[in-house]
Amino acid sequence: MTTEPTGAVFDLGYVPHSGPRLGRRGAFKAVILDGVRRVLGLRRKARKKVLPWVLFGVALLPAIVFVGLAFFLSTFSPDAESPFGGHAEYFGLAAGSTLLFIALAVPELLIPDRVQGVLAVYSSRPLTARDYLLARFTSLVIVLSGFLIVPQLLLYFGLSSLDPDGVATALVANLDNLPKILATSLAFVVAYGCPAILVSIFAKRLAPASGVFLGIMFVSQVLAESLSEGAETLGRWVSLVALPDHPLAIRDWVFGEQSASIMGRAGYSPWASVGILTVIAIATGWIAIRRYRELM
Repeated sequence: MTTEPTGAVFDLGYVPHSGPRLGRRGAFKAVILDGVRRVLGLRRKARKKVLPWVLFGVALLPAIVFVGLAFFLSTFSPDAESPFGGHAEYFGLAAGSTLLFIALAVPELLIPDRVQGVLAVYSSRPLTARDYLLARFTSLVIVLSGFLIVPQLLLYFGLSSLDPDGVATALVANLDNLPKILATSLAFVVAYGCPAILVSIFAKRLAPASGVFLGIMFVSQVLAESLSEGAETLGRWVSLVALPDHPLAIRDWVFGEQSASIMGRAGYSPWASVGILTVIAIATGWIAIRRYRELM
């Protein structure tokens, strides 16, 4: 007895792409946009939006308060000093929230694609491993630029608007602060972002990756703080291990402040921090590209 073969056809709703083929550049831009949305929780569940936007508010709120206090004091006590020291001090104030933000952002950028097998989809497009990593890093730079620079610009324009000589005069007089803000922001991106990338390209879960990164930064700072006061030669070398302190050393240098960093107290030139961050950036790029060439 023979049976007739039977089957069923299901309409899964797949629709062939009928738009323009944007090629490698379009794919690169799409990965950048996806990274920005992912970090900020856009088009995602509400719980994914809470922490990044709360941290962004924490970074922005002091600038609003300082400008408001400056306006209040200039209105009711013209001879009173500004309640805020300047742009350099604000970077120190925002360092903690920046560290937490990067601890959340970088694992979110890199780990889900690798764990969920999405890299295979990217590999089917005209994207190389270098393109993918550069696009993800660009997403991080875009978001962190807003995180670090927007509060500084608020201070720049807000305090300039209260200057008795006029807004335009104050903006021009303080124009040299803008390249200093950009240079310090870049130092924070490299010093905090590169270690987070190194952890995230090997970690398989978001929370442990964030914890390991924060642990490395905390331990390096505590180790340098505790041992830098010991033997003179050993203390000087150990002070270079303080990863969170390098952008602060560069900040003090570019803003012309008295260095309060561990490296500064150990007698190192700010160029030592620049060199270390350069080596870290190059090493991170090399390791990440080798890692993702095996995966894509």
